[in-house]
Parts: sequence; C-alpha cells; structure tokens
Amino acid sequence: MLNRFVFIIMLLLTINSMSANENDSSTSTISSDSLNINHKSSDDLISRNLFVEFGGPSFGVGIGYDQRFKQNSVFGFRAGVSFTNGTFDNGGWWGAYDGYYNEIDFTGVTLPIEANAIMGKRASKFELGVGATPCILKRTETNFINWNHYTVKQGVRLNIFGTLNIGYRLQRKSGFFLRAGFTFLIGDLKCAPLDGLLLIPNLSLGYTIR
Repeated sequence: MLNRFVFIIMLLLTINSMSANENDSSTSTISSDSLNINHKSSDDLISRNLFVEFGGPSFGVGIGYDQRFKQNSVFGFRAGVSFTNGTFDNGGWWGAYDGYYNEIDFTGVTLPIEANAIMGKRASKFELGVGATPCILKRTETNFINWNHYTVKQGVRLNIFGTLNIGYRLQRKSGFFLRAGFTFLIGDLKCAPLDGLLLIPNLSLGYTIR
C-alpha cells in the first residue's frame, strides 16, 4: 500500500515538472515573437526631422519640422515658424523697377510651408521643394517719386510669397540632420516684402528622430 502511494506521488511530481517545462518554453517563444514584432514595427516608423533654419523659405531664423508622407517615400513636407527683419528696395538685381523707387523696412513672423522630394539611395540626397511662406509683418513703405517728393506708409498686415528650394540633404534614419542650398523667393511688393525674384542661401541643422 505504501509503495503504491509513493509511486502515485512520484508520478504526479513528474507530470507537474513536465508541465512547467512546457510553459517556460511557450513563454520563451512568445517573448521571442514579441521582440520580433517590436523590431519590425520599429523599422516601419517614419523618420521625423526637427531643425533650426537660417535663410531659405523662413526668410530669417526659425525652427521647422519635416517628414516623409510614409516610410521610404521620396515625397514629404515641412512646416515651421521664424522671425524675419530686413529692408528691400526695387532697385536691386532682378527687381521690378518701373520708374519709382520703393523701399520697405519690415519685421515680423513667417510660417514657411513646403512640399518636397528627396532623391538618392544613401544618406546624401538631392532635395527639391516648392511652397509658400505666409507672414505677418510690420511694414514701413517709402515711395520716392523723386528725391524731393516721397510718401511713407506704415502698418501691420498679412504678406505671402512663393518659394522654390534646391539643395543638398543629409538624411539618416536617426541622428544629425543637415540641409544646405539655395531658395528662390517670388513675390510682389503689394503682398510681399520683396519684388520679383530673389535668390538667397539656406542652411538647416537639426536632429532626426523616429
């Protein structure tokens, strides 16, 4: 009787040990699968760029955000906000001088918006972007009919000008981010702080996150 009792206890212990080993193996497999799933989802994340911009579509100094529409897409967008301050006159290169000399002093905030495309298989890429920059500016306009006769008009109002951006981009999956190139600004003195076509440099330094 005692031997049967001991045999039954040993059998139950053996079954319990085998069950525990199966559970541990199952848990290990699930954990491994979870890591694989998490790894795949990390690869599918879209790279996002945060940067400081000098010149370019910001037309001053500002901060911006840029990303692709989807992972590994050529096409994406950027947006930002910046501070601008300067003087423009229509007697300069490519200005639309029409017999009157106009000078504008301006200061305010710009909101550059752009759709862009980046091309290249490696981190170094060619960038092309088209957009618009709405801005709220305090303008002082001096209109010279001749050196003895001129009018001055001041006010705060909404302005807007178009942008065409061409340049180099260092775009990694994460880490240091760089953009450098030239931006064509297109505007009219009636609704922008410039007249005709203006070419300015641009430089952006930032960081890519995922």
